[in-house]
Amino acid sequence: MKTTNKLTTGIQSLICTFLPVTLLHAGNKVETTKIKQPNVLFIVVDDWGAQDLSFAGSRFYETPNIDRLAGQSTSFSNAYVAYPRSVPSRYSLWTGMHCARPQGLKGTEADERKIDKNTLAIAEPFKAAGYNTFFIGKWHLATDDCLPQDKGFEVNIGGGHAGATSSHFAPFNQNYKDNSRGEGGLIEGMDDAAPGEYLTDYMTRKTVEYIKTKRDKPFLAVVSFYAVHTPIQAKKEMIAKYQAKKISLGLTEDGYIPEEAGERKAQQNNAVYAAMVESVDQGVGKLVDALKESGQYDNTLIVIVSDNGGLSNRGAGNKRELATNNDPYKAGKGHLYEGGIKTPLLIHLPAQTNAGKSDVLTAGYDLFPTVAQLCDVKVDKKLDGRSLAPVLNGNSKVFAKRELYWHKSAERPASTGDYVSTAIRMGNYKLIDFYEQDRIELYDLSKDVSESTNIAAKKPKITRRMLAKIQNWRNEMNVNMPKKNNKKNK
Repeated sequence: MKTTNKLTTGIQSLICTFLPVTLLHAGNKVETTKIKQPNVLFIVVDDWGAQDLSFAGSRFYETPNIDRLAGQSTSFSNAYVAYPRSVPSRYSLWTGMHCARPQGLKGTEADERKIDKNTLAIAEPFKAAGYNTFFIGKWHLATDDCLPQDKGFEVNIGGGHAGATSSHFAPFNQNYKDNSRGEGGLIEGMDDAAPGEYLTDYMTRKTVEYIKTKRDKPFLAVVSFYAVHTPIQAKKEMIAKYQAKKISLGLTEDGYIPEEAGERKAQQNNAVYAAMVESVDQGVGKLVDALKESGQYDNTLIVIVSDNGGLSNRGAGNKRELATNNDPYKAGKGHLYEGGIKTPLLIHLPAQTNAGKSDVLTAGYDLFPTVAQLCDVKVDKKLDGRSLAPVLNGNSKVFAKRELYWHKSAERPASTGDYVSTAIRMGNYKLIDFYEQDRIELYDLSKDVSESTNIAAKKPKITRRMLAKIQNWRNEMNVNMPKKNNKKNK
């Protein structure tokens, strides 16, 4: 695994302050000085694919502010989520635990995870360490007595049961049609939005106000955008811009490619979705500006990530609007192919001025232990995640032999066209076990990032070895399996 990162002395000083490592700069030891604990700005974009930003190569989407921040951050080219859907993925983000571990809550689906009174969540140790804590946006992990304010967040704006907004324009609950969760499905705490205010703009505005509030403690601020999740809605003037760009680029109308239980969108050409992406980018720009204007940018750790891959697939006969295309990665949200589990990940360290790149294998559950270590926050629990602090410090060797595992015991073939499966990534090889279909797929991602050529039959020894690892891991984790399958490790 490779990591390249030209760190400034300020960044090195911060890391050396909190980590038991020695860094070199220009051939000499860095002199470390004790500085105050950094702030943390943690940004999550909903359903944001790995290719849904311009610095990743998109010629349709525009993300100049995120691109600029990437120039002062470490970007991870092998950043994965723990699960290709929102709830389990976010559970892993905020707990540092693998969502494949069964939780045993009554009334939840096979892969559902909720944060309850027995769950350690990220804000709790930060609050105990003297941090002010703030949450705004999508939580989607609530039990009746465990909203963000019950798990260490002093301020909670809009975080509850809701997994999506009914409208991206205020009032955000207008025409709400999901009655399955009763009032618990509504977004609460955003009643002060101006009529017609765009939800991404509202969340940005409230966070800017929080950042600029004077305080004598560092803060942990989580901005969990409801964008770019459906409904696909954006501001008219921005939509017009991308409709014109679509024509100028010669992009055609929608085409679809058969894939798994349905089809996937063939290209990035949705002007409304492109406008949603740009609104998020503008929000990120305003948050960074607020940090700079308040003199806090050089003492703030910034993380930007998604909760799963972009919405690119739908089941056969399903005419739902699709948002994006994740090429060169296969499939998207709901799938254990690369398009469903690979996402953007940027980590900006305080005082960082140059870009770094890393290809180490990371998972969503790594981010909790990472920010905790960088902020010298003690976590009194063994987490599944591993701190990426050594990687940010230029030492990727500790991740060289890492293996990652994913497991799905729920499928949505009619919705997103996916099947139950378990996957492992080991080095450049990735194996997916579609255990209900007796189908094994093996790919060499160094040669076939699009997962287009199944080499399982050509590599029987590697296939058997990786499948055995999957079977052992499923047994060790005691994962949920579909009820119709009575064999845990098959």
